[in-house]
Amino acid sequence: MAYVPLVKAPVYSATKAFLHSFTLSLGHLLNPRGIEVIALIPPAHNTDLGGKGLHDDAPAVCEFIDAVFVQLKAQKPEITFGSSEANAGPDDLRKAFDRMNPGGPV
Repeated sequence: MAYVPLVKAPVYSATKAFLHSFTLSLGHLLNPRGIEVIALIPPAHNTDLGGKGLHDDAPAVCEFIDAVFVQLKAQKPEITFGSSEANAGPDDLRKAFDRMNPGGPV
């Protein structure tokens, strides 16, 4: 939701977008001082957040954690996994929005 909001959770989506924007900006500002900012951009995981069974098709948290450490060792500036790792253009983001928010405007 750092890239594409879920209409049912506007505040939650906005906080993810804020943190993504903030870490990008902070990294840019602090880079000349030799300070590295690493952005962690997690996707949905197989948890009960939002209700039991809601994320059963999502990857397990342990898979994400394993991927985080691999990427940290590789010194990647953005740590991603699953649906958060796609570098999508505007059309891809619109398709993701429509997929996440079926039914269109109310």
